[in-house]
Amino acid sequence: MEMTNKDLFIEGFLNRISQQFPQSTDAKYNRNLAFEIFSIAVILDKPFEEVFDNIIIRNKEGQNSKKDGGFDGIWFEDLGEYYVMHVFQCKNTPSLKANEIDKFRNDFREIFVQGNKIGRENIDDLSPWIDEYKQISEQGFIIDARLYFTFNGVIKDPNYGKNEQIYETYNSTEPDKMFFRIVDSDEIYNRVSNVTAQKRGDVLFTFRPVKSNISTLDSQGLYTYAIENIRAANFRVPAIEICKLMDEEKKVNGRVELLFEENIRSFLGLKARANKKMDDTINNREDAVYFPFLNNGITIICDQLTIPKSTQDDTYLLPVKNPQIVNGLQTTWVLYQNYKKKQELLNNIFVNVRIYETREKELIAKITDATNTQTPINYRDKISNKNFNSITKTVFANEGINYITKRGEPLSARNLALYKSAVESETVLKFWYATFYEEPETAKNSIATVMQRIFDAATIEKHPLENLFDGSNNSPVYRQLLVAHKIYKFVQEKKQGEQSQLVSYSDELLSYGIYKIVGNNKLADFDSKEVLASAYSKAYRTIENIVYDEIEDHVKTGKQFSYNTYFKKPKCRIDFNKKLGIVEDNSVIEILKTIRG
Repeated sequence: MEMTNKDLFIEGFLNRISQQFPQSTDAKYNRNLAFEIFSIAVILDKPFEEVFDNIIIRNKEGQNSKKDGGFDGIWFEDLGEYYVMHVFQCKNTPSLKANEIDKFRNDFREIFVQGNKIGRENIDDLSPWIDEYKQISEQGFIIDARLYFTFNGVIKDPNYGKNEQIYETYNSTEPDKMFFRIVDSDEIYNRVSNVTAQKRGDVLFTFRPVKSNISTLDSQGLYTYAIENIRAANFRVPAIEICKLMDEEKKVNGRVELLFEENIRSFLGLKARANKKMDDTINNREDAVYFPFLNNGITIICDQLTIPKSTQDDTYLLPVKNPQIVNGLQTTWVLYQNYKKKQELLNNIFVNVRIYETREKELIAKITDATNTQTPINYRDKISNKNFNSITKTVFANEGINYITKRGEPLSARNLALYKSAVESETVLKFWYATFYEEPETAKNSIATVMQRIFDAATIEKHPLENLFDGSNNSPVYRQLLVAHKIYKFVQEKKQGEQSQLVSYSDELLSYGIYKIVGNNKLADFDSKEVLASAYSKAYRTIENIVYDEIEDHVKTGKQFSYNTYFKKPKCRIDFNKKLGIVEDNSVIEILKTIRG
């Protein structure tokens, strides 16, 4: 059979990943693992290293797990006041099997949602994720679960006629059903080829503002003005028009999500109270007519806005180029979910729209901040263009590392060719916070908190950490970030050979321990594998001891011990320091400003 471009593309990635992460002498085993890493990386837009280190479910020896309960990868995306739980099962086969999908869905419900582990002997390596799910739920956070079944075949395949039938039966992102996506090799290819192209195609769309139904003398359908060189338009449109804009984005660029690149949120689904109420309004015909009164509307920025001088056939036409929705993502997606379910549901529903013609990054950031107040902010996107991140990117590039700050970078063909490895900015910043900033418990407990504090440091004048993250070329933080990354990578490599359960939970405290044991007087010491290995052994033994003591205390008081809970509390750091006789310094911020090398 002749090899297509898609085959060439995917096979090339699987060859690369198999060589980068060999786990067995069995070539088929490595190939299957490569497909897991590749398909998850494409869907989550993450580097292969990040998926292998933190998302793929492996056993205590670091090998691909045989006691994973059928789950190949899990990632809890911390978005501040809610979590998105991405769950994967990946099959490097051309066919879909209904019994495999049924088992995957049912196992998720029973193990995670219902907490039923009775009679299940093959889920030992799932413990960290089960504990995480339980703790997040008990703390009252929303968990928006999204299940993905990926396979290396196509939905419409004449050789596997059941694929399409199974896809139609199970695939669903409907708001009233379990989010369950079946992703075939065509979608994987389209996603990765769109990403590697790295250029969003121009989207041209014409809005048709609805005229007033009050005044007969003036349609009053459009309110326009300008402030300096920024032009603005305010109007009301049928809700279906917003959905057609989403369709146009998908038609041009293959992914609706690109319409929200500048947005700082993700869709929360209907588990979020505001979205559920919005959906109820749409589906209640008596309330639906009041939608523009009950909703704040949508804010859009664009490259070009053509403001009409007069109406055409008594209607204003408002062409825009490359619109981006920066506020109203929740509204847009709730409307779109109903639009896909039954278009008639949006009849006689209108939405208020504000459009600004600008590409000035600072103004966009201000508009985005000011118009997003209802749900938590994704600070990773907000700091992606900060000056300190741009300099850090250059510093890491000089070391052959792709320091990823934006979506679309992990699988860029140019970046894959240029760099030896890749790491996400939030991972580096998280482990800097665990080591140099000396708060491993905060780094483990909430990446959203870490990113918010670093954003504040890069934004607020006279912030205690301003001198580190203000974007100055002279800041000592760049060398510190490199060292934090070296410690993180060393821990990832070493823990593959460990068999103790604590390695699944203690990345942050292990990294902190290495940092404290080596000391910060001479950062060049962290370049030595021997120095890192010695510090790792000492930190590991110390953590084993404090965990043993903590478990004993729990047994004596009749309480159940949780690794996950323990490593998220300051007590783990205090116990570690006490065991090694480390005295904490209250002037850590002042010390950070002097640590250069």
